[in-house]
Amino acid sequence: MDIGELDSSAVPTPREILRYMRVVSSGSPVDPRWSVRGMVLSQLRHGRGNAPADSPLKLQDVLASEDYRDLMTAKVAVGDVAPDFELKRVEGEGTVRLSAVVRSQPVVLVFGSYT
Repeated sequence: MDIGELDSSAVPTPREILRYMRVVSSGSPVDPRWSVRGMVLSQLRHGRGNAPADSPLKLQDVLASEDYRDLMTAKVAVGDVAPDFELKRVEGEGTVRLSAVVRSQPVVLVFGSYT
């Protein structure tokens, strides 16, 4: 999506931004906990400057994206069978498919932010 294609009417409401902050405030295995209060204070201090200076998108631009909003909606609940997918191997060539690995051993899927 090109920045010029963003619809200004799709800018998230304060309620949606707070909802997002509540979701990410609990942290993840790689991201520390960050209170909603701390995020609000940071937003007030830095505004759109939270992103790197050379970033073409700011938080508000990302939150306004329909694609991102779709990502905020859970598609799989705890206990559901994971949808099958295929990824490139980290080491070596080729790919690995979840369904192939599940047949031979237990699998734990952990999704989080690694940036």
